[in-house]
Amino acid sequence: MKFLISNDDGVYAPGLLALYQALSTIGEVVVVAPMTEHSGCASALSISMPLHTHQLDSGFIAINGSPADCIYLALHELYRDTPFDCVITGINSGANLGQDVLFSGTFGAALTAQLFGIPAIATSLVGGGSKGSQQEEASHYRIAADEIVKLLVETSILSECKNLPYHVLNVNIPDVGRVDDIKGRKITSLGHRKVARPVHPLIDPRGRDAYWLSLRKAPPEVLADSENVSLSAKDELDQKDQSFAIPLTDDEAVAEGYISLSPVRLHHTPSAALDRLSALAL
Repeated sequence: MKFLISNDDGVYAPGLLALYQALSTIGEVVVVAPMTEHSGCASALSISMPLHTHQLDSGFIAINGSPADCIYLALHELYRDTPFDCVITGINSGANLGQDVLFSGTFGAALTAQLFGIPAIATSLVGGGSKGSQQEEASHYRIAADEIVKLLVETSILSECKNLPYHVLNVNIPDVGRVDDIKGRKITSLGHRKVARPVHPLIDPRGRDAYWLSLRKAPPEVLADSENVSLSAKDELDQKDQSFAIPLTDDEAVAEGYISLSPVRLHHTPSAALDRLSALAL
């Protein structure tokens, strides 16, 4: 198998290295990643400046652009003749749960690959391996990377992804110190939780007003049950007059110790919304 990997934490991030080392045991791996961190840039493309490449001693290619830039440039120029089986992004330092996928550069890079017909998986380590020393952090990423390899080898998930055009598989892995602490895998829907404090006003060293944006979520216990139901599940309930069990949300699954696998569909216009808006006198 041939893999193209990238991330939004930068080419030197421990999650990227762990992912590269693990995937190299089952296939050929190419790395094209941002020179510096680009968290929160979604699928932004640098169309108003030129991009430059720099090959590191490791063989990784670093780019002065966004994660989406890396995938776009790799697929259409750097490796345009390479038939990649899958693009895998991450392992992100921290969760990409629920509405975070709208802002995540890790998810945005995977989305870019899927737009051009390449199966794509976005991966994140919930907690980011930041509970202990640098050595402990690396071991947590290795556990997560090994779980990604197991997912590809032990299941037919990659074949299914190839048969699901315009879908990205969003994977969140609990941050644990022992593999036995992971209870298994769950197919989940995207959750939705309120942001605790979206903007933090502050004064910069020159006395100017400044603002720091945040995606940190409010504790789930402070929300009404209806506010923490996945948006996708709600949409399905609105569209179909039938009863079925709403799957676990991604944040619920991770909180219970499971790896969350959320299929996220792109270019989706709900038929119920079309019907509703078409009835308007426009």
